[in-house]
Amino acid sequence: MAATHRKLQGISVSPGVAIGQAFVLHAREVTVQAYALGDQEIEAEIARFNRAVQSSQKQIEKLREQVAAKIDQAHAAIFDTHLLILQDPLLIDETLRLIREEKKNAEFLLSEVTEKVVELFANLQDEYFSARHTDIQDVSHRILNNLMEIEHQRLAGLSEPVVVVAHDLTPSDTAHMTRDKVLGFVTESGSLTSHTAIMAKALEIPAIVGCEGVLAHVRTGDPVALDALKGIFVVGPEEDELAGCVRSGEDFERTSASLVGLRHLPAETLDGYRVELSANIELPKEVEQAIRYGADGIGLFRTEFIYLDRQRLPTEEEQYEVYAGVLTAMQPKSVIFRTLDLGGDKFLSPVPLGRELNPFLGLRAIRLCLEYPDVFRTQLRAILRASALGNAKIMFPMVSSVREVRAAKDLLEQTKADLKKEGKPFAENLETGIMIEIPAAAISADMLAPEVDFFSIGTNDLIQYTIAVDRVNEKVAHLYEPMHPSILRLIRNVVNAAHQEGIWVGLCGEMAADPVTAIILLGIGIDELSVGPVAIPELKSVIRQLRLSETKELIGEVFRQKDVAVVKQIIRDISERYIYRLRDEQIKV
Repeated sequence: MAATHRKLQGISVSPGVAIGQAFVLHAREVTVQAYALGDQEIEAEIARFNRAVQSSQKQIEKLREQVAAKIDQAHAAIFDTHLLILQDPLLIDETLRLIREEKKNAEFLLSEVTEKVVELFANLQDEYFSARHTDIQDVSHRILNNLMEIEHQRLAGLSEPVVVVAHDLTPSDTAHMTRDKVLGFVTESGSLTSHTAIMAKALEIPAIVGCEGVLAHVRTGDPVALDALKGIFVVGPEEDELAGCVRSGEDFERTSASLVGLRHLPAETLDGYRVELSANIELPKEVEQAIRYGADGIGLFRTEFIYLDRQRLPTEEEQYEVYAGVLTAMQPKSVIFRTLDLGGDKFLSPVPLGRELNPFLGLRAIRLCLEYPDVFRTQLRAILRASALGNAKIMFPMVSSVREVRAAKDLLEQTKADLKKEGKPFAENLETGIMIEIPAAAISADMLAPEVDFFSIGTNDLIQYTIAVDRVNEKVAHLYEPMHPSILRLIRNVVNAAHQEGIWVGLCGEMAADPVTAIILLGIGIDELSVGPVAIPELKSVIRQLRLSETKELIGEVFRQKDVAVVKQIIRDISERYIYRLRDEQIKV
């Protein structure tokens, strides 16, 4: 029986194209029955539960070693989170307490506790922290399997290449994937920040997540086509769809192949306007990707991973080793280190912070660092010491006022003075910048510009804060509009303020990675675009075949419009006029 044709949209998390047969990975359903325990059986049940936890720990440690060998230590550290969950009082201690009080079997009580903890995490507003509920489920399933002596191979025993389809995948599932057996995968749930997404990128397996309802339309063995460049998944693809998917894959491969010629060439328009194309990275391992794709530098190194899922704060030496390694690998190109951009709910540490009703508007990023200067100074010391080994720059996130900038710079100068007294080398003239991601900062950019050496516009948050739309909330996500006239005007205001003061301005976020919007950003006067490494080749090829004068003409037309729909139509015309033509041409080297 032929598969019913269905075309579905998801969120791309790892680029590429996959065509083949589907393999539906069903949820791990374990039937758990409750049964009562006698008083004399309680201690034996507790011992059985503890043995299952210990077995789980050994299995996770082995999995961590495998990932370290297959990818690197940074990605293996994902399983440090799982090891910490095995010590979490919400999960483990609560289960032990209930065994004693309710006198029921460990499997049943662990399942009940897990359900409550997962619901708590899944409903958190913060996208990163919410995504951790998958890790909790993964660990809980592992303990349950050990309690019930069940062995689940899941993806480890695949005999032929398939496209995996699932409601969700755990990091343990992804760690068992190999590119010769898993052509790609699609899940109903998941997010850009999930550990599964991070693993997929590291393994370079095409993947999309958030493809709602996909399991209702696909069965194992169905022919499918996955375009993880556009976030499209097709069940029972028709000939034209298969051809389009093949073309998309060929374009991707051709663009990748063109790196040999483009990687050492500048992103410069035909009339001589040079744009810096930098890479956003989250883990040290991604430096290799940035170099391979021809990045001019690291425009945004997110330092948060060092702090996440820990029981203690990272030491100065631990941070120094990471920063020094990245700088040495990128030498002589620059690396912009964004200081800690988290709220207290995202990392386990001695920092005594309570729950906040709205963490997006709470004590986070530069506010958190200024509230806890000792934490901030440790990071500043590590970055400054590492700056002696390469071309480092430092950037403060979520700035809203001149007062915050000056307070952060004062701490930076105090840290420099301390290092000088200790005789420890550092770059004396380290460039210092701020992220413009709050409307207050964008509006007062002329007041902030004299305080710093550069701006970096964080469009993802700037858009959310300006038009009051949570882009991961399915009820309002359709209102998230990068081309909203207010956004374009804020960006122009920031660029004009920066250039008037003689400082450069970059832009990071999803907006920068789209070649169409990048053309508009060039016309506004952006000096640097910082994107995921894989987006660099196409951006560079497009920029090298444009004239700045053309983009300025387009900008004039865009800024005369008041209606988003009209602006988007102009952008569609730009696509037809430039991007699609350029994609069909051979890249000129």
